[in-house]
Amino acid sequence: MNSILKNAIKYVLMLGLGGLLFWYVLKDQDPNKIADDFRHANYFWIAVSVLVSIVAYWSRAVRWNLLLEPLDIKPPVYKTFLALMSGYFANLLLPRAGEVARCLILNKMEKAPFNSTFGSVVAERVFDLIGLLIVIGLTFVFEFSLISGFLSDIFINKFRNLFSSLQHMYLVLLIVVVVLITLSAVIWMLRNKIKQNTLYQNIAAFISGVWKGVIGIKDLEKKWQFLFHSILIWVCYYFMTYTVFFAFEPTAHLGMGAGLVLLVVGALGMSAPVQGGIGVFHLLVSSALVIYGVSEQNGVSYAFLLHTSQAMTVVVFGGISFVISLLIGKNKETEYADLKAE
Repeated sequence: MNSILKNAIKYVLMLGLGGLLFWYVLKDQDPNKIADDFRHANYFWIAVSVLVSIVAYWSRAVRWNLLLEPLDIKPPVYKTFLALMSGYFANLLLPRAGEVARCLILNKMEKAPFNSTFGSVVAERVFDLIGLLIVIGLTFVFEFSLISGFLSDIFINKFRNLFSSLQHMYLVLLIVVVVLITLSAVIWMLRNKIKQNTLYQNIAAFISGVWKGVIGIKDLEKKWQFLFHSILIWVCYYFMTYTVFFAFEPTAHLGMGAGLVLLVVGALGMSAPVQGGIGVFHLLVSSALVIYGVSEQNGVSYAFLLHTSQAMTVVVFGGISFVISLLIGKNKETEYADLKAE
C-alpha cells in the first residue's frame, strides 16, 4: 500500500470519526435552538475572545523565533506568524498536518532547514505538554470536589466491569513483549547491513536534524522571555474560553474555576486527531458544563459559539497568511534565480 493511499485512508477515517462524534453531539439537539442562541449571543465578548486569540498566536510566533535563534535561523516575527497561522489553517483540513506545513512554509519564505525547524516545533510541543500538565494540576487544586465526582462517575461507576477482564490483558502484554524482544534481536544481528541502507541513512539524518532543534532550547539566550511567552500563551487561551461565558446568558454566571476546567477539556478536545477537534471538542466541553448546572443543550450551544468563533479566526487569518506566505515564497525564489543568473 503506497503512502498516498495510506494517508487518504487515514484522512477519511479521521473525518469519519469527527463526523460521527459531531452527529452524536447533535442527534438530540434542536438546530433551531442553536441558531437562536447564535442570534442572541453578545458578540462584543466573542470579539474580545478573538482578539485575545490573536495575541496568543502572535506570542507563539515570538516564542518560536526564540527557539530558532540558537539554530542560527532568524526570520522576522511576522514571517513566523504567517507560517504558524498557515499551519493552523492546514490543521483544519488534515489533523497534525500543521506542524509540517508551517515548517515547509517557513522554508519557502526563508530557506530555513526543515529538519531543524521541525525539531524546534517538537521542542515547542514538549513545552505545550508541560504547560497543559501544569494547568491540569491547577484545575484539580481549585476544582477538586467537582472534578473528582465527575471522573468517579465516568471512570469508576460506568466502567467497573472493565477490571474483570484484566487477566486477558496480561496474555496480550506477554505476546507483545516476546515479539518486541525477537524483533530487537533480529535488528541487532542485521545492524551493519541496516546502517548501509540509504533509507536508514536518510532517516538518521532527519532524526539528527530534529534532535538538533529539540536540544536548541539549552542554548536559549532569552530564557526569561521564552518563559514569559509560554505563560502568556496559556493565559490567553484561558481568557479566550472565559470571555465567551459572558456572550451566552446560561454561562454568564460561571466563575474563573469553570474557565480552568473548560480550558483543559477544550485543549484535550483540540488535541484529538480529527479536523479542528470537531465533534470531540463539542462533546467534552458540553459534558464538562453539565457539572456546573448548565443543561446539555445550552452546553452544546456554548461549545458551538466558542469553537466556531475560533475556527473562523483560523480560517480568515490562516487563509490570508497562507496566501501572503506563498507570495513571499514566490518572490524569494525569483530573487534566488536572479542572483544565480548574475
